[in-house]
Amino acid sequence: MKAGLLFYLSRRTSSCQRVLRRSAGYFGLEVPEARFCVKKEALGGALARLLRQYPMVFVVGSAQGKRPDCAGPIFNMLHVPPGPDGEPRGIMRLPGAEKTGYLVESATQAIILLPDDPYEILKMAKPMFQRLKRKFGLTGDFPKVEHPDYAKLIADCMEKAEHT
Repeated sequence: MKAGLLFYLSRRTSSCQRVLRRSAGYFGLEVPEARFCVKKEALGGALARLLRQYPMVFVVGSAQGKRPDCAGPIFNMLHVPPGPDGEPRGIMRLPGAEKTGYLVESATQAIILLPDDPYEILKMAKPMFQRLKRKFGLTGDFPKVEHPDYAKLIADCMEKAEHT
């Protein structure tokens, strides 16, 4: 399966693209190209072109505040109602360390709004790809990271040292 990637007023495009491609690759998802949108009025057209090509599109946008700057215009285009707290209703939030991303879904498509920060994208990757995996039937998973038991390793080394 392939996904589109749109950078909206972004600066760290190479780093973000690398993180997204690597994470997507674990799930057999290919992100073959990146497109760029540098004008606010062109966002809707750029997104629509990618949605005609791909069932899912990652939109990486500058994030002056807590969420990507593209979130408001895209929520308006899609008629997503705001909740009492100003956050969109019915949209999956992707919490990062300091920023929030969003996963907007229809029956057959998904738009993933992410901040222009590779570290934040990494923080959002696990819940994002778990949901995309279920929705689109993706295979694979993130590699398991083993954390050694340092206390046991040190104890073993000390025990060996005592016997020599």
